[in-house]
Amino acid sequence: MQSIPQALADLIANAPMDEFAAGATLIAADARAAPLWFLHDGLVRLYALAADGGSYNLGFHGGGEFVSGRLALRDGRVCCGEHALGVEALQATRASALSLLDIDRLRHDDAAVSAWLLDRLLEMNAARLGREADLAQRSATERYQELLRKRPTIIGQVPLHQIAAWLGITPVALSRIRRRLANSAL
Repeated sequence: MQSIPQALADLIANAPMDEFAAGATLIAADARAAPLWFLHDGLVRLYALAADGGSYNLGFHGGGEFVSGRLALRDGRVCCGEHALGVEALQATRASALSLLDIDRLRHDDAAVSAWLLDRLLEMNAARLGREADLAQRSATERYQELLRKRPTIIGQVPLHQIAAWLGITPVALSRIRRRLANSAL
């Protein structure tokens, strides 16, 4: 990823930094609007509430990344419609809340910020489409192996039931996959 433009880096540097313990909520799933969080360090999960009361992990985000569960759009709409999306710290995390109004001002005033934001949106869209294709076209074992390849330390950072939820499988199914892979490595 290309470096953050100076104007955006300055905005982050001047924003207060909050500290969250593991299990703390950065954004409640029922929030109607939320800031865009810049994660200095730590690890969080973006999740959607499921109809059965459980949750479905949409992604894991760490230091140097941005995350939000709800964004108020300029015309008054809120992204994601009526879906409940939240952000929870999976480990101690330091983050700064950024105002969307400030980011929008930077987008208009600074061509480098505008280009950088467009690049991030295109990358996020490509990642989301890739995830959807993976869910449809790859086995849970293949998705698990890809997760380990991309984030090799995730097993020590995230409870296995959270990883199973992200993979779209049960914890029992993940246990079977892990056992099968361990046995085949022998």
